[in-house]
Amino acid sequence: MLKAEPGDTYEFADNDVIAPEIYAKAGHPHRAFAWLRENDPLRLVEPEGFRPFWAVTKHQDVIDIEKNPARFTNEPRPILMREASAPEMREEVIAEIFKRLQDAPKLMQVMATAGEGGLIRSLVQMDPPDHTSYRALVQPWFKPTNIKRLEDHLTVIIGRILDDMMGDGSEREVDFVQDVAVWPPLKLIAHLLGVPEEDEWRILKLTNELFAGDDPEMRRIADDPLSIFDTIKDIYEYFDRVTEERRANPSEDLASYIANGKINGEYLPFKELISYYTIVATAGHDTTRNAISGGLHALLTHPDQMQKFREVARDEDAVKLAVEEMIRWTTPVAQFSRTAQEDCEIRGKQVKKGDTLGLFYASASFDEDVFDKPFEFNISRKPNRHLAFGTGPHQCLGLLLARMEMRLFFQQLIPRIETMELIEPPERLQASFVHGLKHLRVRYRLHA
Repeated sequence: MLKAEPGDTYEFADNDVIAPEIYAKAGHPHRAFAWLRENDPLRLVEPEGFRPFWAVTKHQDVIDIEKNPARFTNEPRPILMREASAPEMREEVIAEIFKRLQDAPKLMQVMATAGEGGLIRSLVQMDPPDHTSYRALVQPWFKPTNIKRLEDHLTVIIGRILDDMMGDGSEREVDFVQDVAVWPPLKLIAHLLGVPEEDEWRILKLTNELFAGDDPEMRRIADDPLSIFDTIKDIYEYFDRVTEERRANPSEDLASYIANGKINGEYLPFKELISYYTIVATAGHDTTRNAISGGLHALLTHPDQMQKFREVARDEDAVKLAVEEMIRWTTPVAQFSRTAQEDCEIRGKQVKKGDTLGLFYASASFDEDVFDKPFEFNISRKPNRHLAFGTGPHQCLGLLLARMEMRLFFQQLIPRIETMELIEPPERLQASFVHGLKHLRVRYRLHA
């Protein structure tokens, strides 16, 4: 059940909107979101382990906040995350982190000056004027004309992936997330960054560890939350080598744009430089994988929509509509947050300077005031003003690329399906930032 029904006894709890364990059980907490939209669309909550924040659940409120970056900034808290509770715990954690990073002098220097900003400062963490300048560095790569040039390359990649999936044409079983959905976005991002094929596994591993740190299965060491710092160390060291190579031998790939990019005549600072590679490698891969696998799951659990897709799979415009609905339905990026820079009033509530506002995109994209029958999966939905990519100056830089990847993938997959069914219910990531399926077992037969 996606939302509360009449007579339902659901009682809202602060943990319901953000606890990773909640997302692992049922995905986006739509019952909690529906309750909030109806009863308290801007609610101050204090989930266990989190600093208090205002839960923003209405479509228009998310838009208004995102489009006012001067009043509501990304820094210093762009993402809602659990925090160490006691000061002595923080000191112990910091000491352990320095110990792990002691053989990485460049990273140690970053750590020593990072303060509360952490070891990653990408576009996600920035506000104007830095955000404007840094985004402009690679903007040409994501214009429609450049995305179009990648289409032929990606079409070939997807064809090979589906051929491998088909095998000899007999009935087969596969974990669609881990064995299929990961590869189209991963291989394309590796191509853009000039990552050799033999290193693709490394990008996949680091992405899983970085974005799903609350999920023991995805951590480098299941019972060690601090293993995320080993991941960050590997990220720094890998892309430090990439930078050296691209500065010595620049090419036309995106890595060269990043390595040789300058702001005010200077190369990017080390932390911001490595963070740029990181956001491209992770956001360009993980979110699209989740939308692809979640989109297939939606089709398999809505056979009428799967049949409709079969009928329109050769119609590019119809496929584009289907892709938008799959993106809305899955909303891989669950939340970002903003910090109020002045006292203000929203929905009659007094928001104080320094307060955090948590923007819940799945809630906004199922807002009954905006979407007709939002809890119906409808691949012909139009209009579809979902906010899965955000809006305003921080709208997803790679949205054109993600849409193209999904369109090409499903345009090829759907006509090749003879049979396909779920073997068991999917397993979901224990994560409330970038969220999706981590295992989706299917039985199928494909043809050429």
